[in-house]
Amino acid sequence: MVRERIMAATAWMGQRLPGRAARAVERAHRRANARKRGWSRDIARLMLVASVLVLGVLAVEIGRKAVTILSHNTAQQSVEITG
Repeated sequence: MVRERIMAATAWMGQRLPGRAARAVERAHRRANARKRGWSRDIARLMLVASVLVLGVLAVEIGRKAVTILSHNTAQQSVEITG
């Protein structure tokens, strides 16, 4: 409610700003939005790198597990044949 009153009280300012000042305000808003987009992109890149690293670690662990299972299976078959 208070915010609505403040916005209503200051709404005329946007209309009365001269062209140069209005462009300066728009530029400032664009810069702020560009900074926010930059941070968002940086965070997204970091998350992408982290997820690729996690997937790589999982792939290596799954490969190691598969090799272990295959080697145990081969060892059991050789024991059965000779036993």
